Amino acid sequence: MASSPSSSPAAPAEADSPIVHVAFSSGTSHFVASAATGFHVFSCDDDKVERVHYKSDAVASPGVVVTSAELLTRSRVAVVTQMAGAVKGAAEHHAIYFWDEESGEAKQIAIGSTKTPDLGPVGGLRLLGGHVLVAGQQMAMLVISGDLKSRKLVQTGPNPLGLCALAVDQETRLVCALPRPEKGAVQVRRTGKPGSVDVRAHASSLSCIALSRDGRLLATAGSKGTLVRIFSTDDGTMLQELRRGIDRADIHCIAFSPDFRWLAVSSDKGTVHVFPVASVDKATLTMEGGDGDALLVAPSRAAAFPPAPAAAKQGSLLPSFLKGYLPSYFSSERSLAQVRLREGVEYAVEFWRHHPNTILIAGTDGSFYRCRFDPVNAGEMKQLEHERFIKKINE
Repeated sequence: MASSPSSSPAAPAEADSPIVHVAFSSGTSHFVASAATGFHVFSCDDDKVERVHYKSDAVASPGVVVTSAELLTRSRVAVVTQMAGAVKGAAEHHAIYFWDEESGEAKQIAIGSTKTPDLGPVGGLRLLGGHVLVAGQQMAMLVISGDLKSRKLVQTGPNPLGLCALAVDQETRLVCALPRPEKGAVQVRRTGKPGSVDVRAHASSLSCIALSRDGRLLATAGSKGTLVRIFSTDDGTMLQELRRGIDRADIHCIAFSPDFRWLAVSSDKGTVHVFPVASVDKATLTMEGGDGDALLVAPSRAAAFPPAPAAAKQGSLLPSFLKGYLPSYFSSERSLAQVRLREGVEYAVEFWRHHPNTILIAGTDGSFYRCRFDPVNAGEMKQLEHERFIKKINE
Protein backbone atom coordinates (compact mmCIF):
# COMPACT_ATOMS: atom_id res chain seq x y z
CA MET A 1 0.00 0.00 0.00
CA ALA A 2 1.58 3.22 -1.10
CA SER A 3 1.37 6.32 1.03
CA SER A 4 0.70 9.75 -0.39
CA PRO A 5 1.69 12.95 1.39
CA SER A 6 -0.77 14.50 3.81
CA SER A 7 -2.49 17.68 2.76
CA SER A 8 -3.00 20.77 4.87
CA PRO A 9 -5.33 20.17 7.83
CA ALA A 10 -7.25 23.31 6.86
CA ALA A 11 -8.54 21.77 3.62
CA PRO A 12 -10.70 18.64 3.47
CA ALA A 13 -9.16 15.60 1.85
CA GLU A 14 -10.30 14.56 -1.61
CA ALA A 15 -11.66 11.04 -1.99
CA ASP A 16 -11.24 9.15 -5.25
CA SER A 17 -14.61 7.45 -4.67
CA PRO A 18 -17.52 7.82 -2.21
CA ILE A 19 -16.98 7.05 1.47
CA VAL A 20 -18.53 3.67 2.24
CA HIS A 21 -17.64 3.18 5.90
CA VAL A 22 -16.46 5.22 8.91
CA ALA A 23 -15.12 3.87 12.20
CA PHE A 24 -13.39 5.27 15.31
CA SER A 25 -10.32 3.76 16.94
CA SER A 26 -10.85 2.02 20.28
CA GLY A 27 -9.39 5.01 22.10
CA THR A 28 -11.39 7.53 19.99
CA SER A 29 -8.21 9.46 19.18
CA HIS A 30 -8.61 8.81 15.44
CA PHE A 31 -11.12 7.63 12.91
CA VAL A 32 -10.84 5.98 9.51
CA ALA A 33 -12.96 6.75 6.46
CA SER A 34 -12.98 4.01 3.81
CA ALA A 35 -13.45 4.60 0.11
CA ALA A 36 -13.40 1.91 -2.56
CA THR A 37 -9.88 2.96 -3.57
CA GLY A 38 -8.34 3.14 -0.11
CA PHE A 39 -8.80 4.88 3.22
CA HIS A 40 -8.12 8.12 5.07
CA VAL A 41 -7.07 8.31 8.73
CA PHE A 42 -7.88 11.43 10.77
CA SER A 43 -6.97 12.69 14.22
CA CYS A 44 -9.83 14.05 16.33
CA ASP A 45 -7.97 14.81 19.55
CA ASP A 46 -7.25 18.44 18.68
CA ASP A 47 -9.68 21.31 18.30
CA LYS A 48 -9.96 20.58 14.59
CA VAL A 49 -10.00 17.33 12.66
CA GLU A 50 -6.59 16.76 11.08
CA ARG A 51 -5.78 14.29 8.35
CA VAL A 52 -2.94 11.97 9.30
CA HIS A 53 -2.47 10.18 6.00
CA TYR A 54 -4.26 8.68 3.03
CA LYS A 55 -3.57 5.26 1.62
CA SER A 56 -4.48 4.54 -1.98
CA ASP A 57 -4.21 1.38 -4.05
CA ALA A 58 -5.14 -0.84 -1.14
CA VAL A 59 -4.06 -3.94 -3.02
CA ALA A 60 -2.13 -4.03 -6.28
CA SER A 61 -4.44 -6.60 -7.88
CA PRO A 62 -6.90 -5.12 -10.39
CA GLY A 63 -10.56 -5.15 -9.51
CA VAL A 64 -9.99 -5.02 -5.75
CA VAL A 65 -12.06 -2.57 -3.74
CA VAL A 66 -12.12 -1.63 -0.05
CA THR A 67 -15.44 -2.29 1.70
CA SER A 68 -14.53 -1.21 5.26
CA ALA A 69 -11.64 -0.60 7.65
CA GLU A 70 -11.12 -0.64 11.40
CA LEU A 71 -8.48 1.19 13.44
CA LEU A 72 -6.55 -0.07 16.41
CA THR A 73 -4.28 3.00 16.48
CA ARG A 74 -3.54 5.71 13.92
CA SER A 75 -0.96 3.48 12.27
CA ARG A 76 -2.49 0.03 12.73
CA VAL A 77 -5.39 -0.67 10.40
CA ALA A 78 -7.33 -3.71 9.25
CA VAL A 79 -8.83 -3.25 5.78
CA VAL A 80 -11.52 -5.50 4.32
CA THR A 81 -11.20 -5.91 0.56
CA GLN A 82 -13.31 -7.56 -2.08
CA MET A 83 -12.52 -8.69 -5.62
CA ALA A 84 -15.08 -10.06 -8.07
CA GLY A 85 -14.33 -13.42 -9.61
CA ALA A 86 -12.65 -13.40 -12.99
CA VAL A 87 -15.36 -15.66 -14.40
CA LYS A 88 -18.88 -14.31 -14.62
CA GLY A 89 -20.94 -15.76 -11.80
CA ALA A 90 -17.87 -16.87 -9.84
CA ALA A 91 -17.75 -16.26 -6.11
CA GLU A 92 -16.22 -13.05 -4.88
CA HIS A 93 -12.89 -13.24 -3.07
CA HIS A 94 -12.59 -11.45 0.24
CA ALA A 95 -9.48 -10.66 2.22
CA ILE A 96 -8.38 -8.70 5.28
CA TYR A 97 -5.25 -6.64 4.93
CA PHE A 98 -3.45 -5.83 8.20
CA TRP A 99 -1.19 -2.82 7.91
CA ASP A 100 1.20 -1.28 10.46
CA GLU A 101 2.84 1.92 9.25
CA GLU A 102 5.27 2.27 12.16
CA SER A 103 6.81 -1.19 11.77
CA GLY A 104 6.41 -1.29 8.01
CA GLU A 105 4.78 -4.70 8.30
CA ALA A 106 1.82 -5.72 6.21
CA LYS A 107 0.09 -9.07 5.93
CA GLN A 108 -3.01 -10.35 4.25
CA ILE A 109 -5.49 -13.04 5.25
CA ALA A 110 -7.45 -14.48 2.36
CA ILE A 111 -10.84 -15.56 3.64
CA GLY A 112 -11.60 -19.02 2.31
CA SER A 113 -7.94 -19.95 1.81
CA THR A 114 -6.40 -23.16 3.14
CA LYS A 115 -5.50 -21.31 6.37
CA THR A 116 -8.95 -19.89 7.04
CA PRO A 117 -12.50 -21.21 6.84
CA ASP A 118 -14.83 -20.03 4.13
CA LEU A 119 -16.68 -17.31 6.02
CA GLY A 120 -18.21 -15.92 2.86
CA PRO A 121 -18.27 -12.15 2.36
CA VAL A 122 -16.78 -10.36 5.38
CA GLY A 123 -19.48 -8.11 6.81
CA GLY A 124 -17.59 -6.70 9.77
CA LEU A 125 -14.63 -7.03 12.09
CA ARG A 126 -13.42 -5.72 15.44
CA LEU A 127 -9.87 -5.12 16.68
CA LEU A 128 -8.74 -5.24 20.31
CA GLY A 129 -5.03 -5.33 21.05
CA GLY A 130 -3.66 -8.12 18.90
CA HIS A 131 -7.02 -9.88 18.66
CA VAL A 132 -9.39 -9.83 15.69
CA LEU A 133 -13.05 -10.86 15.49
CA VAL A 134 -14.28 -11.41 11.92
CA ALA A 135 -17.99 -11.76 11.08
CA GLY A 136 -18.89 -13.64 7.92
CA GLN A 137 -22.28 -14.49 6.51
CA GLN A 138 -22.91 -17.69 8.47
CA MET A 139 -20.08 -17.90 10.98
CA ALA A 140 -17.49 -15.80 12.79
CA MET A 141 -13.81 -16.28 13.48
CA LEU A 142 -11.84 -15.06 16.51
CA VAL A 143 -8.10 -14.81 15.96
CA ILE A 144 -6.21 -14.50 19.25
CA SER A 145 -2.95 -12.52 19.27
CA GLY A 146 -2.79 -12.64 15.48
CA ASP A 147 -2.16 -16.39 15.45
CA LEU A 148 -4.34 -18.15 12.86
CA LYS A 149 -3.61 -21.48 14.56
CA SER A 150 -5.47 -20.19 17.62
CA ARG A 151 -8.57 -19.22 15.66
CA LYS A 152 -11.96 -20.11 17.09
CA LEU A 153 -15.04 -20.54 14.89
CA VAL A 154 -18.59 -19.71 15.95
CA GLN A 155 -21.76 -20.49 14.02
CA THR A 156 -23.93 -17.39 13.78
CA GLY A 157 -26.49 -18.17 11.12
CA PRO A 158 -27.36 -15.42 8.62
CA ASN A 159 -25.42 -12.25 9.46
CA PRO A 160 -25.65 -10.01 6.37
CA LEU A 161 -24.72 -6.87 8.37
CA GLY A 162 -21.57 -8.43 9.81
CA LEU A 163 -22.67 -7.74 13.39
CA CYS A 164 -20.04 -8.45 16.05
CA ALA A 165 -18.64 -6.89 19.23
CA LEU A 166 -15.43 -7.51 21.17
CA ALA A 167 -14.34 -6.51 24.69
CA VAL A 168 -12.08 -7.68 27.50
CA ASP A 169 -13.43 -8.26 31.00
CA GLN A 170 -11.85 -7.62 34.39
CA GLU A 171 -10.33 -11.10 34.35
CA THR A 172 -8.66 -10.29 31.00
CA ARG A 173 -10.88 -12.74 29.15
CA LEU A 174 -12.06 -11.80 25.69
CA VAL A 175 -15.83 -11.26 25.47
CA CYS A 176 -17.48 -11.73 22.06
CA ALA A 177 -21.07 -10.87 21.13
CA LEU A 178 -22.45 -12.37 17.94
CA PRO A 179 -25.86 -13.15 16.45
CA ARG A 180 -27.36 -16.57 17.06
CA PRO A 181 -28.96 -18.53 14.21
CA GLU A 182 -32.38 -17.64 15.67
CA LYS A 183 -33.80 -14.29 14.57
CA GLY A 184 -33.23 -11.47 17.07
CA ALA A 185 -31.01 -13.53 19.39
CA VAL A 186 -27.44 -12.84 20.56
CA GLN A 187 -24.77 -15.17 21.93
CA VAL A 188 -22.12 -13.88 24.34
CA ARG A 189 -18.98 -15.99 24.62
CA ARG A 190 -15.88 -15.69 26.82
CA THR A 191 -12.48 -17.20 26.13
CA GLY A 192 -11.60 -19.90 28.61
CA LYS A 193 -15.26 -20.48 29.45
CA PRO A 194 -17.32 -23.11 27.61
CA GLY A 195 -20.73 -22.40 26.19
CA SER A 196 -22.42 -19.05 25.82
CA VAL A 197 -24.94 -16.73 27.44
CA ASP A 198 -27.84 -16.53 25.01
CA VAL A 199 -30.10 -13.50 24.82
CA ARG A 200 -33.38 -13.30 22.92
CA ALA A 201 -33.09 -9.58 22.39
CA HIS A 202 -35.75 -8.73 19.78
CA ALA A 203 -38.65 -10.28 17.92
CA SER A 204 -37.30 -8.71 14.72
CA SER A 205 -33.89 -9.30 13.15
CA LEU A 206 -30.86 -7.62 14.74
CA SER A 207 -29.58 -4.39 13.24
CA CYS A 208 -26.84 -3.40 15.72
CA ILE A 209 -25.04 -4.77 18.80
CA ALA A 210 -22.42 -3.28 21.13
CA LEU A 211 -20.53 -4.24 24.29
CA SER A 212 -19.36 -1.99 27.10
CA ARG A 213 -15.61 -1.71 27.39
CA ASP A 214 -15.46 -4.28 30.22
CA GLY A 215 -17.87 -6.65 28.49
CA ARG A 216 -20.48 -6.56 31.27
CA LEU A 217 -23.20 -4.84 29.26
CA LEU A 218 -24.69 -5.72 25.88
CA ALA A 219 -26.80 -3.22 23.91
CA THR A 220 -28.94 -4.34 20.97
CA ALA A 221 -31.30 -2.88 18.37
CA GLY A 222 -33.76 -4.69 16.13
CA SER A 223 -34.58 -4.05 12.50
CA LYS A 224 -37.57 -1.92 13.49
CA GLY A 225 -35.16 0.53 15.11
CA THR A 226 -37.63 1.81 17.68
CA LEU A 227 -36.15 0.20 20.80
CA VAL A 228 -32.64 -0.33 22.14
CA ARG A 229 -32.23 -2.85 24.95
CA ILE A 230 -29.42 -3.31 27.47
CA PHE A 231 -28.64 -6.74 28.92
CA SER A 232 -26.26 -8.18 31.49
CA THR A 233 -23.77 -10.46 29.77
CA ASP A 234 -23.44 -12.43 33.00
CA ASP A 235 -26.85 -14.08 32.73
CA GLY A 236 -28.71 -12.42 29.85
CA THR A 237 -31.03 -10.39 32.07
CA MET A 238 -32.61 -7.36 30.42
CA LEU A 239 -31.64 -4.32 32.45
CA GLN A 240 -33.11 -1.43 30.49
CA GLU A 241 -35.31 -0.64 27.51
CA LEU A 242 -34.71 2.62 25.65
CA ARG A 243 -36.96 4.20 23.05
CA ARG A 244 -35.33 5.92 20.08
CA GLY A 245 -38.71 6.82 18.54
CA ILE A 246 -41.95 5.40 17.24
CA ASP A 247 -41.18 5.44 13.51
CA ARG A 248 -39.14 2.69 11.90
CA ALA A 249 -35.43 3.39 11.45
CA ASP A 250 -32.11 1.70 10.67
CA ILE A 251 -29.81 1.86 13.70
CA HIS A 252 -26.26 2.37 12.40
CA CYS A 253 -24.18 2.62 15.56
CA ILE A 254 -24.44 2.05 19.32
CA ALA A 255 -21.65 3.12 21.68
CA PHE A 256 -21.20 2.96 25.46
CA SER A 257 -19.26 5.70 27.21
CA PRO A 258 -15.99 4.51 28.84
CA ASP A 259 -17.55 4.82 32.31
CA PHE A 260 -20.70 2.91 31.21
CA ARG A 261 -23.00 5.77 32.30
CA TRP A 262 -24.19 6.75 28.83
CA LEU A 263 -25.24 5.15 25.57
CA ALA A 264 -25.18 6.91 22.18
CA VAL A 265 -27.32 5.69 19.27
CA SER A 266 -27.32 6.89 15.64
CA SER A 267 -29.89 6.10 12.95
CA ASP A 268 -30.69 6.81 9.31
CA LYS A 269 -33.22 9.41 10.49
CA GLY A 270 -30.27 11.76 10.96
CA THR A 271 -30.59 11.74 14.74
CA VAL A 272 -28.11 10.84 17.46
CA HIS A 273 -29.57 10.13 20.90
CA VAL A 274 -27.80 9.87 24.26
CA PHE A 275 -29.43 7.76 27.00
CA PRO A 276 -28.44 7.38 30.66
CA VAL A 277 -27.51 3.80 31.55
CA ALA A 278 -29.39 2.96 34.74
CA SER A 279 -28.86 0.49 37.55
CA VAL A 280 -31.91 -1.69 38.18
CA ASP A 281 -32.86 -4.31 40.74
CA LYS A 282 -34.64 -6.63 38.35
CA ALA A 283 -35.59 -6.92 34.72
CA THR A 284 -38.79 -5.43 33.38
CA LEU A 285 -41.52 -7.78 32.22
CA THR A 286 -42.82 -6.24 29.00
CA MET A 287 -45.73 -7.32 26.86
CA GLU A 288 -46.48 -6.99 23.17
CA GLY A 289 -46.31 -3.28 22.35
CA GLY A 290 -47.28 -1.05 19.48
CA ASP A 291 -43.97 -1.59 17.67
CA GLY A 292 -44.29 -5.37 17.61
CA ASP A 293 -40.79 -5.75 19.00
CA ALA A 294 -41.54 -6.70 22.59
CA LEU A 295 -40.31 -9.79 24.40
CA LEU A 296 -40.79 -11.50 27.74
CA VAL A 297 -37.98 -11.37 30.27
CA ALA A 298 -38.31 -12.89 33.70
CA PRO A 299 -37.16 -10.98 36.80
CA SER A 300 -33.70 -11.82 38.11
CA ARG A 301 -31.31 -10.89 40.85
CA ALA A 302 -29.92 -7.39 41.34
CA ALA A 303 -27.14 -6.22 39.06
CA ALA A 304 -24.27 -4.09 40.33
CA PHE A 305 -23.78 -1.33 37.79
CA PRO A 306 -22.97 2.39 38.11
CA PRO A 307 -25.81 4.43 39.66
CA ALA A 308 -28.17 6.09 37.22
CA PRO A 309 -28.04 9.87 36.84
CA ALA A 310 -31.07 11.70 38.15
CA ALA A 311 -31.95 12.62 34.59
CA ALA A 312 -32.63 8.97 33.78
CA LYS A 313 -35.95 9.24 35.56
CA GLN A 314 -37.29 11.80 33.13
CA GLY A 315 -38.34 9.07 30.70
CA SER A 316 -40.13 6.95 33.32
CA LEU A 317 -43.40 8.61 34.29
CA LEU A 318 -45.40 5.55 35.34
CA PRO A 319 -45.70 4.00 38.81
CA SER A 320 -43.30 1.09 39.05
CA PHE A 321 -46.05 -1.47 39.63
CA LEU A 322 -47.61 -0.61 36.25
CA LYS A 323 -44.47 -0.83 34.13
CA GLY A 324 -44.58 -4.60 33.87
CA TYR A 325 -48.10 -4.70 32.47
CA LEU A 326 -48.37 -1.85 29.95
CA PRO A 327 -47.07 -1.87 26.38
CA SER A 328 -43.38 -1.03 26.03
CA TYR A 329 -44.25 2.29 24.37
CA PHE A 330 -45.21 3.61 27.81
CA SER A 331 -42.56 1.88 29.93
CA SER A 332 -39.44 2.41 27.81
CA GLU A 333 -37.19 5.36 28.59
CA ARG A 334 -36.62 8.36 26.33
CA SER A 335 -33.25 9.87 25.54
CA LEU A 336 -31.73 12.61 27.67
CA ALA A 337 -30.13 14.46 24.74
CA GLN A 338 -30.44 14.51 20.96
CA VAL A 339 -28.93 16.17 17.92
CA ARG A 340 -30.46 16.18 14.45
CA LEU A 341 -28.18 15.87 11.43
CA ARG A 342 -28.70 14.92 7.76
CA GLU A 343 -31.05 12.03 7.04
CA GLY A 344 -29.87 9.01 5.07
CA VAL A 345 -26.24 9.29 6.21
CA GLU A 346 -24.51 6.51 8.11
CA TYR A 347 -22.95 8.00 11.26
CA ALA A 348 -20.36 6.43 13.54
CA VAL A 349 -20.54 7.75 17.12
CA GLU A 350 -18.18 7.58 20.08
CA PHE A 351 -17.62 9.39 23.37
CA TRP A 352 -14.63 11.72 23.39
CA ARG A 353 -12.03 10.58 25.89
CA HIS A 354 -11.12 14.15 26.87
CA HIS A 355 -14.59 15.18 28.06
CA PRO A 356 -17.19 12.89 29.67
CA ASN A 357 -20.20 14.63 28.10
CA THR A 358 -18.90 15.13 24.57
CA ILE A 359 -19.59 12.80 21.66
CA LEU A 360 -17.82 12.56 18.31
CA ILE A 361 -19.80 11.88 15.14
CA ALA A 362 -18.36 11.03 11.72
CA GLY A 363 -20.57 10.42 8.67
CA THR A 364 -20.20 8.78 5.30
CA ASP A 365 -21.05 12.17 3.76
CA GLY A 366 -17.64 13.43 4.93
CA SER A 367 -18.95 15.45 7.88
CA PHE A 368 -17.51 15.49 11.40
CA TYR A 369 -19.30 16.80 14.50
CA ARG A 370 -18.28 17.35 18.08
CA CYS A 371 -21.36 17.76 20.33
CA ARG A 372 -21.82 18.24 24.07
CA PHE A 373 -24.84 17.29 26.17
CA ASP A 374 -26.01 18.44 29.59
CA PRO A 375 -25.88 15.42 31.96
CA VAL A 376 -28.71 16.81 34.11
CA ASN A 377 -31.11 18.76 31.90
CA ALA A 378 -32.73 17.02 28.95
CA GLY A 379 -32.67 18.69 25.55
CA GLU A 380 -30.73 19.34 22.36
CA MET A 381 -26.97 18.88 22.35
CA LYS A 382 -24.71 21.84 21.78
CA GLN A 383 -22.81 21.57 18.50
CA LEU A 384 -19.21 22.52 19.28
CA GLU A 385 -17.77 21.71 15.88
CA HIS A 386 -18.91 20.82 12.39
CA GLU A 387 -16.55 20.49 9.47
CA ARG A 388 -16.00 18.56 6.28
CA PHE A 389 -13.14 16.10 6.41
CA ILE A 390 -13.80 14.75 2.90
CA LYS A 391 -14.95 16.66 -0.16
CA LYS A 392 -17.89 15.29 -2.08
CA ILE A 393 -16.90 13.42 -5.22
CA ASN A 394 -18.90 15.77 -7.44
CA GLU A 395 -17.47 18.96 -5.94
